[in-house]
Amino acid sequence: MPRSVLLPLACLALVAPALSGQDSARVAAAAPADTVGIYSSQQARRGQSTYEKHCVNCHSATAYTGAAFRMAWGNRSAYELWEQIRTSMPQDSPGSLSPREYADIVAYLLKLNKLPAGPSELPSQAETLKLLTIRVPGPGR
Repeated sequence: MPRSVLLPLACLALVAPALSGQDSARVAAAAPADTVGIYSSQQARRGQSTYEKHCVNCHSATAYTGAAFRMAWGNRSAYELWEQIRTSMPQDSPGSLSPREYADIVAYLLKLNKLPAGPSELPSQAETLKLLTIRVPGPGR
C-alpha cells in the first residue's frame, strides 16, 4: 500500500469492540478501507470558531499540538478528550456549550495536529466517541 494511504490509516483508527445495531453501522460507515478521518473539514472550521469565541482567551491553540498533544491524548479515546473539555471548559462555566460544540472543538484540535479530515463529522454522543481512538503520528511524519 502506498505511504499516502498508510499514513491516514495509521493516524486514526476506529476501535470497534462488540457493537450492536446503530453503533455498529455508524462505525462501519465511518471506517471504510480507505479511512481518511473521523471529523469533517466543515466541523473543524466550526470548532475553530467556537475555540476562538470561548477558549483562546485562556488557551493558545499551539499548547494543544505536537509532542504535548501526542503524550496526553495519543492512543486514548476521542471520548476522553471530549469529556475532559466538556467537564472543565470554559473555566468560568464548564459544560455550558452543547455536546456538538465540544465535538467541534475536538475536531479542530485533531486538525491542528494534522490528522486528516474525512466525509463524516465527529459524533457528539459519548457512547460513539468511546469507540474512536486518537492515533497521532509521531514527530517528523
